[in-house]
Amino acid sequence: MDSLLGAEILKTRKRWLPYVILIVILIALAFQMFPAGYFSWTEAQEFDSHGRSDALRTFALPWSITTLLDSGQFWGSIFVAVLTSSVVATEFSWGTVRQALVRGQSRSSYLTVKLLGIIIIAATLLLAGLFAGILLSIITTAIAGEPITLDVRGGPSIPEIGLMILRAGFGIVPYGLMAFTLTVVGRSTALGLTGVLIFLFGEAITISILESIGGVAADLRDFSIGDNAASLLAANRIGPGSYHSLAPREHPIAADLPDIWLATFVLALYCLAFLAIAYFAFQRRDLKA
Repeated sequence: MDSLLGAEILKTRKRWLPYVILIVILIALAFQMFPAGYFSWTEAQEFDSHGRSDALRTFALPWSITTLLDSGQFWGSIFVAVLTSSVVATEFSWGTVRQALVRGQSRSSYLTVKLLGIIIIAATLLLAGLFAGILLSIITTAIAGEPITLDVRGGPSIPEIGLMILRAGFGIVPYGLMAFTLTVVGRSTALGLTGVLIFLFGEAITISILESIGGVAADLRDFSIGDNAASLLAANRIGPGSYHSLAPREHPIAADLPDIWLATFVLALYCLAFLAIAYFAFQRRDLKA
């Protein structure tokens, strides 16, 4: 299993797509730290104290960690879907799936190795982006003359930062597994990626409609992936202030969202459901053609 996983990681590393995704992440981080953060802060100094505070929390530590994780969860879900659907669908189009099974690898082993390889590469890309974002935040905080410290109201400790990262990362997992399942079932990059994009934006629209209806309809939001992922992100907020984010959605507020433990449980159920569908479909798939 170790040798198969190592070969899978090496094969994925040699593809151009992970490096393109990393470049896009770095560009987005630079935009968030400078135009959306530092430049907005400097422009708002004389005119809008409220906007100045929002911009400061966008780029200055430790508030920027919340901003980075908020944007990272949304766009990371899309990046992981792109990577996952491409890696899985390519194996089908090249015919390497059948070759691996003919050489004696079991179907469950093949799919597990493929999934683990994707998880490791995706986690590496997103963590590299996060560390780059924190480095940019340190630089912009120093340029702004603000103290580089975690000692602020509601500021996290080092272990709590690790927990914040885990929460945001778990909010990405269901979307990645959705892309994995759709691609395994449909053997198509387009189906995996398009399915996640339609779901991501369609679910947000549906949640807004349910909220406007109110009553029992509004309660259905508690079963959505988006609201439960937002519950995890709400726990990452540092203090009551707002911030600028590249995620096209409202900032999550814990009081408006499901309990964090319930949210974790619901997301885990979605993950298990996607995995069950993917493995069931792959076990029954005819790979002779």
